[in-house]
Amino acid sequence: MFYIRGQIGNKGDAVEHWDYSRSMGGIVVLVEFAVRRGVPIAQLLEGSRITRTQLRAPEVEIAAVQELRVLHNLVAALGDPVRLGIAAGQQFHFATFGVWGLALVSSATGREAIARALRFLPLTHAFTAITFEERGDARDSEAILSFAEPALDADVRDFIVARDMTTAATLLSETLGRDVTPRHVRMTARPRPDADAPLPDLFGTRIETGAAANQIVFDPAVLTRPQPQANPVTAAMCETLCRDRLERQQHGLKTSTLSALYRNIDADHAPGRLSDFARLANTSERTVKRRLKTEGTSFRALSADGRQMRAERLLADARLSIGDIADELGFSDLSSFSQAFKRWTGVAPSLYRKRLHGGSGG
Repeated sequence: MFYIRGQIGNKGDAVEHWDYSRSMGGIVVLVEFAVRRGVPIAQLLEGSRITRTQLRAPEVEIAAVQELRVLHNLVAALGDPVRLGIAAGQQFHFATFGVWGLALVSSATGREAIARALRFLPLTHAFTAITFEERGDARDSEAILSFAEPALDADVRDFIVARDMTTAATLLSETLGRDVTPRHVRMTARPRPDADAPLPDLFGTRIETGAAANQIVFDPAVLTRPQPQANPVTAAMCETLCRDRLERQQHGLKTSTLSALYRNIDADHAPGRLSDFARLANTSERTVKRRLKTEGTSFRALSADGRQMRAERLLADARLSIGDIADELGFSDLSSFSQAFKRWTGVAPSLYRKRLHGGSGG
C-alpha cells in the first residue's frame, strides 16, 4: 500500500496549517467570488484585520485565523455551506497557487505531482489535513484522497471540506487530464434539507453525502501516465522554490506562533476561554499553555490584553455607560471592571473617559 501524508519539507513532520503564515491569494479569490454574489467587501473582511490595500499586495502574508474569519463571514452571508464550498472550490486552479501549481503540472507523473502537492501543502489555502493512499492489488485497486475535518464550527467546517475537495478534484483534472473521472466522491456533510436542487456532480461523478469519510476515489492507473506539461528542469526549480518559501513561511509565524494568532484576532471576536482558543488553534489546551509559556506569555495575559483593548475602545463611545461596558466585557459588576481596568492602565475607567472627552464624565 502506498501512503502519503502532507509533510513539512523533508523533516517528516505532519502539517499543522495553523503554524504557518498564509498568502493573500486565497482571500483574493474568495473576495471576487463573494462580490459576484452581492456580498460587500467590507462585510467579508469584517473582524479579519485585512484591509482593501492588502488585497492588492500579493506579497502580504496573513495568519490562518484571519483567513478563517473571512470564511466565517462568507458562509454567514450566503449560507448553504456545502453547495457554497463546491462553488468556491471551482474558482481555484493550478495557476491560482503560483509556483506550487507550476510544480504540479511540471511533474513527470500524477503520482509525483500528488507527492509534491502534499509535501508542500501549507503553501496552499487548504484547512483540511489531506492524505493519499493506494489500496488493493493489480487486478482491483483504487487511489484515495482523504480530507480530515478541521475542528471548527459546523457550517465553516462543511464549507472548508467541500471547498478543499472540489479544489483537489479540479487540480486532478487539470494535471492528470480532463478525462479523469472520480469513481466516488464522498462527503460526511449533508446539504441543507430545504435546498431547491441536488448537489452538482463533480467532474461527472455524483457526490455521496452523509458518508463515513471525506474522500475522492479514482483509478490509480492514471498516476503512471506521463503528464503533458512535464518538464524536469522546471519541476526541480519549483521544488527548490517551494522548499525555500515553506521554510520562510514556517519561520515567519513560528517566531511568535500562538500569541501572534491571538493578537491577530479582532478584539470583539477574541476567545475568552482557553478551550475556545485551543479549538481555534486546532490543538489541545495543554499544548496552548506549553507553547505560550515558551513565548513568555500566557492565555490569561493575552485575554487580559484583549479585554483592555476592547474596554478602551468602548470607553471612547460616550453613549455607553460604564456599567454597560462592564456587562459587555463579561464582568460580574461595575466594581470588578473598575478594579481590573485600573490594574491594566493605572487609572479608573471614569477618569480614562474624562481624559478622552476633555473632561466630560460618564
